[in-house]
Amino acid sequence: MENLNDNAILRIGHAGSGFSSWIPFNPYPANSFTSLKKAIIEQKADGVEVDVHMTADGQFVLYHDNKLESKTNLTGCISELNYNDVVKAEYQLGAPFDWFQAEKVIGLDSLIQFLKQQKPFPHLQLDIRHSSDCISIEENRQRRLAIIGKLIETLNAQNVPIEKVLLISLSKDVIEEAKKLNCPYALSFEETTSFEQNFEWVKEMNLPYLTIKPSLLSAEHSAIAHEAGVRIITFGAKSKSGNKRLLKLNPDVIQTNNLNALGDLLQN
Repeated sequence: MENLNDNAILRIGHAGSGFSSWIPFNPYPANSFTSLKKAIIEQKADGVEVDVHMTADGQFVLYHDNKLESKTNLTGCISELNYNDVVKAEYQLGAPFDWFQAEKVIGLDSLIQFLKQQKPFPHLQLDIRHSSDCISIEENRQRRLAIIGKLIETLNAQNVPIEKVLLISLSKDVIEEAKKLNCPYALSFEETTSFEQNFEWVKEMNLPYLTIKPSLLSAEHSAIAHEAGVRIITFGAKSKSGNKRLLKLNPDVIQTNNLNALGDLLQN
């Protein structure tokens, strides 16, 4: 079966060169600057996927979890802190990873400046982390509606190539707000329940991508999506066998934790 990228699969570094792990050994925190540079420069990724949070003063930083204490020396939610405070956060992953890394949380602007130095500009996939554990349900709803507009504004101001950006959200509110704002960047809904649950809505919204974890995806699902003109993004896998299983699902984009293994498979 063919996908919608002329059967070429985009190799996207999952939060950079992947999440820290023993095998393959990767001591670098997800979304950290060294991890992102390794993915692009050493591992020749087509691009990177990163997790973006909005700070209290309306700027964006790269971090995966909901609370800073999960992986750094700071505590609390990014939604409560200003940009200059968050980018001082030091990653703390424990031994032995901290013997090999001394990374800090970085801003989206730092990543964009690095990507602008690459020729051509790599693909940039932004997973929007819109939920905060430190505010109410209503405040979270308002935050969801505000964050997408601010992110579009930020990308526009940075003159990021429109054709290289993908915005990913598991919130229908965020996707619908982006449509209302005539978002110039490609959008993807992240499905967390089942392929069938929201695929009709994805088609109704005329979304070019669906992001879905491999446990919810089959090659048949990919074929249905491709028939409707929707590209499939899946993610994870840190071993060669894991990446091989992802390839059998016939996606268009793989956000992988092992770029080298996926590259070897695609060359064979």
